[in-house]
Amino acid sequence: MKHSPATLPLPRRFGNALRDNRPAIAALQWTFVVLYLVLLITPALFPDDDANTGALHTLGRFAEVLFWGVWWPGVILSVMLIGQFWCGLLCPDGTLTEFASRHGKGGKIPGWLRRPALPLATFAFITVFEYALQAHDTPRGTLLAVGTMTAFALACGAFLGRGKRVWCRYACPIGGLFSLLSRCAVLHFRVDRAAWDAAPRPIPKPVDCPALLDIRRLRSNEKCNMCGRCSDHRNAVALAWRKPGAEFAALHDGDARAWEAAGIVFVLIGLLYGALHWQHSPWHHSLLALGVSAVPAAFAAVLLPAIVLGSGTALLLAVASGGQRLTAIRLAYALIPLGGFGLFLGALEHALDILHDAGFTVAPLLPWLRAAVLLPATIWSTRAGCTILGKGSAARTSFGAGTAVLALTWQFAPQPLSA
Repeated sequence: MKHSPATLPLPRRFGNALRDNRPAIAALQWTFVVLYLVLLITPALFPDDDANTGALHTLGRFAEVLFWGVWWPGVILSVMLIGQFWCGLLCPDGTLTEFASRHGKGGKIPGWLRRPALPLATFAFITVFEYALQAHDTPRGTLLAVGTMTAFALACGAFLGRGKRVWCRYACPIGGLFSLLSRCAVLHFRVDRAAWDAAPRPIPKPVDCPALLDIRRLRSNEKCNMCGRCSDHRNAVALAWRKPGAEFAALHDGDARAWEAAGIVFVLIGLLYGALHWQHSPWHHSLLALGVSAVPAAFAAVLLPAIVLGSGTALLLAVASGGQRLTAIRLAYALIPLGGFGLFLGALEHALDILHDAGFTVAPLLPWLRAAVLLPATIWSTRAGCTILGKGSAARTSFGAGTAVLALTWQFAPQPLSA
C-alpha cells in the first residue's frame, strides 16, 4: 500500500530523497572529487621541509589536518552510527570508479577478486606498511598511501563491470573495514520480503544497485553503501531505524564467519592498536636499544601487539563461549563497537598530535578523551556480548571482564603527546 510522503517516517523520506535527487547528489560527488584531488596532489608537488613556512607549507598542513584529523575520524564515526553513507554519496573513489565503469571495457569480474576476505586482508597489509613507514605523515606519503588506492579504483572501473562499483564491492581495503563497522549502525535499508513478492504488476525495473547487491535478500549493512537508489522499490525497501548493534546481536549462524571473526580480533583490535601506538610503545624502544635497525623495529612494533593483543582477545572469546566455536565467532562481532571506537580514538589522537605540533596544549585532554570514548564503547560491546550469551552469569561475567580489560589497554596505551 502506498503512503502519503508526509506520513512516512523521516528515515524513509530521506531515503526517497536520495533516490529522487540523483543530479544534485552527482554534483555534490564531483565537488568532493575536485576538492579531494586538489588537497591530495597540490601539497605533494612542493618541498616539505622545516624551512618552508609559506602558503604551500600551510596548504600541506591543512591537507594533513583534513585527511587524518577531520575526514578519517569523521568517516569512522559516521559509518559506525549511521552506515556507509560516505561510501555511497561522497567517497571520491566510489564516484571515480563508477564513472570509469560506465565508460570502460565492462569486463567480467574474475573469481579471485570475489574472495570475501580480500578487502580486509589488503587493509591489514596496507596498514602495516603505511604506519611502519609513516607514509601518512607527509604530503607525499599521503599522496602515495591514499592516491594509490584511487588509481586502483579507477583501473578497476575502467576494466571491470558495466556502470557498477566493482572496486567498492569486492576490492576496496577501507570497505573491508567499513563492512565490519557498519553493522553497528542505527540506520539500514530494511527489506519487507512479503511486500516485495506481492508487488503489483507491472513489476518495476530492477534497481541499478552500484554495489551489485541482491536487494531482495538484503539483511545486512555490510556491503550496502546507502546510496538510496533502491528506496521504496516495490514498496518493500525503506531506510529505517534499528537498535544499535541489532545486526550482530541477532546474527544468523550462516552469517557468522570465522575469517571475519579473525579480522575483528587480529586486525580491528590487535593490528590497529599496534599501528596507532607503536612509535611510543616500550617494545619499539627496546628493539631499538637491542640494536635492531629502524625499519625492522618499526614493523615488529606494529605486528607484536597485533599478535599478543589478538591472541589474548581470542582467548577471551574461547573462555566466554565455553569452547563453543560458533558462539566464540558470534561473540567476536560484539567486540566491533569497542574495536571501532578504539580506531576512532586513535584517529582523534592523531588530530591532537597535529595540534600539539602546532603549539597547542592538548596533552591533559587525552586521558579524559579516552575515557569518554571508551566507556560507552565498553558498555555497548558488553551488552551485545551478554545478549548473544543469553543466560549464564559466569560466561557473561567473564566476557564483561574481558571487554573491560581491553578498554583499559586503550585507556593506558602509550602516550603520543608530551605535556
